Amino acid sequence: MYKVLLVDDEVLIREAIRENIHWEEMGFELIASCENGKQAMEVIERTPPDLVLTDIYMPYVDGIELARYIHEHCPDTRTVIISGYDEFEYAKQAVRYQVMEYILKPVTPAELTEVLEKARASLDEARAKNETLKKLKGAYRSNRPFLRGRFLNSLLKGDERTEDLEGKMRELEVSLPGSVFNTAIVEGDDLSPFVSRYPGVRDELALFSIFNITQELIEQKGMGVVFQNMEEKTVVIFCGSTEEELEKNAGESLGAVRKTIRELLFIETTAGVGEAVSQLSKLYQSYEMARAALELKWLLGGNQVLRSRMLSAGRSTPVDVSHWAERVSQAVKAAKPGEIEQTIRDFAQVLREARINRNRAIIYMQNLLLTVVNAADLAEEQENRILQEEKELMNRLYTYERLRDMATDVIAICCSLSRLLNEQRDSYGKKQAMRALEYIEQNYMNSDVTLNSVCSYLAMSTSYFSTLFKTHTGETFIEALTKKRMEKAKSLLENTSKRAYEVAEEVGFSDPHYFSVSFKKATGKTPTEYAKEKRNR
Repeated sequence: MYKVLLVDDEVLIREAIRENIHWEEMGFELIASCENGKQAMEVIERTPPDLVLTDIYMPYVDGIELARYIHEHCPDTRTVIISGYDEFEYAKQAVRYQVMEYILKPVTPAELTEVLEKARASLDEARAKNETLKKLKGAYRSNRPFLRGRFLNSLLKGDERTEDLEGKMRELEVSLPGSVFNTAIVEGDDLSPFVSRYPGVRDELALFSIFNITQELIEQKGMGVVFQNMEEKTVVIFCGSTEEELEKNAGESLGAVRKTIRELLFIETTAGVGEAVSQLSKLYQSYEMARAALELKWLLGGNQVLRSRMLSAGRSTPVDVSHWAERVSQAVKAAKPGEIEQTIRDFAQVLREARINRNRAIIYMQNLLLTVVNAADLAEEQENRILQEEKELMNRLYTYERLRDMATDVIAICCSLSRLLNEQRDSYGKKQAMRALEYIEQNYMNSDVTLNSVCSYLAMSTSYFSTLFKTHTGETFIEALTKKRMEKAKSLLENTSKRAYEVAEEVGFSDPHYFSVSFKKATGKTPTEYAKEKRNR
């Protein structure tokens, strides 16, 4: 039965709630009814309830203050507020003190029953978690066979003498019947799904729980022994009569272990498996192969069984880092983030297929990134910015647990570099376009002004300048030049008495006829018609 405390300053409401709810049928016991928060605090201090139903407006101590008291002194107690005030400020304070429900008066028995069912479900879940945690902690305290673990760790280091093995195993109750043996290491990929469910729990309990489940599933079937190594990783020594039997038992056992750990602890696991040996004194060789297989998780990812034979599955062709760096550089300069990502992901896949070890793969990624950054032509300020990002990444490279995570970070810095280059190009292009417009303003009256002359002035190729100018102005250089000349010609025809051939010469046309054709195309009138119309006005 969960204990319930009812708090309301209206006696009729207290009686109505007390009489209209089937408390025992719902798994509750109404231990007291109080008319204000002060009385409720006294009851809570003597007999902490599991659930408190309280009004807000009450003398001495109101419902919000009572909720705060419960939150601070009885964090496991659930609080439900039943109030006649539908105000946001009250609801906001209720959330702050983790009130599970805020319901408005008048409340019907059906509504209150529904709330009580939710409260019971929440309390049931909390009780189940506490029971699970209690069991795990009890197993953790009482099941750390220190001497047995020390012996098995020593055995897998190759430090135990063959003549001493039988006596020590008998003394420590280590049973490994059979003629062939193998080792496996089971490692949690991410412990946070388990740890986050139980506040205050540390990683050590998760590591022990992985060991505990593995030990129960394997040792109870007599397939081997399980212990924790010096890094608190779970190690399995399998035993069998033949290599075929050993392989079959190991595969089935590891599958069951990983499935159970996922279901009970919400943790995905990876297992590294060595090769079989025929002598217990040679187990250290199998263990080293299991460790090497587990390191493949960095390349191939977790949540799987990695076998030592996979170490030799790589291709023998060398990795051409310069080729991949060139491809990434081209994508960076072309401002194509999708191509940047795909190329770096492809490069990482080449490292996986070649079974490049962790240290060498990091060196390859460093070389690729350095080459790409050095190939970029950045201004000093932008270069300092990207070099700082590069330095920070270089410091992180040896901390990654997965190749894909490192590749993701390299992609991010290359995309950042690409954006900086694009911004720099835009800034440079805009500046050059403005210089070209100033050149037109200052030289439009010169008939020798051409696309070649402005490109010579700006020290740029005609094709590059044409694209740049059109991008930033929306028109070609000749269109901008002609537009400027027409604007000036219209002003001269309107405000002076100059003849058309004089205006043509003054705005940069050496051929008056060509000027007349161009002017009519721009305005719809000949220079003479335009001047006559404007001057008459």
